Amino acid sequence: MGRSKPEFRKDRALRFYYDVLGLDRLHYGMWVDNDPRTLDGVKVAQKRYEDFLVTEIQSLAKDPAKTRVLDVGCGSGVMSETLFGKGFDVEGLSPDLFQQEIFEKRLPGRFHLARFQYFNSSKEYDLVLMSESAQYIPVKQLFAKAYECLKPGGHLVVCDYFKNDYASGLIGKSGHKLSTFLKLAKDDGFLVTKEKDVTHETSPTLDAAKIFIEKYILTSIEIFSDKLRERRPRLFKIIMWLFRKRIAKGYRILELLDSEAFAKNKKYMFFIFQKN
Repeated sequence: MGRSKPEFRKDRALRFYYDVLGLDRLHYGMWVDNDPRTLDGVKVAQKRYEDFLVTEIQSLAKDPAKTRVLDVGCGSGVMSETLFGKGFDVEGLSPDLFQQEIFEKRLPGRFHLARFQYFNSSKEYDLVLMSESAQYIPVKQLFAKAYECLKPGGHLVVCDYFKNDYASGLIGKSGHKLSTFLKLAKDDGFLVTKEKDVTHETSPTLDAAKIFIEKYILTSIEIFSDKLRERRPRLFKIIMWLFRKRIAKGYRILELLDSEAFAKNKKYMFFIFQKN
């Protein structure tokens, strides 16, 4: 039996980043040593990350106006808008209704509401971009679909984190295994034409996130908890018991923001693959 049509929804976390924190970009940043580990520092690092990708994409395109790009997991559409402004024929794709809403304000009529592995297009693309979206696509379907979408000789650009073969603990659970990813790329007809390990440049994003959560979110929760404990001790105990699992899960998230553990268990990699 075939799979039913996937349902789409609005990701509340993405809306928090965009509406509350004012982050147009939803990916890691590329840092230099003197960047402040603050929200403003995140924005600067994210812009540097985008500039890096745009420069690499421009190096692949002889004529941007004749280069059709599919931005998979396009987020708020900032990257697509930048590429469009540089002359590229760009379209975005995401399964998120909130991303569709904000993308359409930037580039009307250029958005596909779909999961990449189920995406059907009558067009062929010169370049498929996956900026931190590869990790969400089943790896056994990723390259087969990319091969289907690309013109002969077309490029797949991937910038994402991957886990090492020996990765362990909570931080080692997310992301595709790097060795498996590269093997499937080769098996499905892709040649690596460029690669770069950018773990050192991207991992400080985790430090900035940890500082923000500890300073603002956890402190706010503790202040509220103390006030509730003083005024309504019985209600406080009930709430703590009802939400004990979510509270524990929230504190475990801090384990994922350990940049040293990240660098030991994962690699943040940039790849250019060519359809062979």
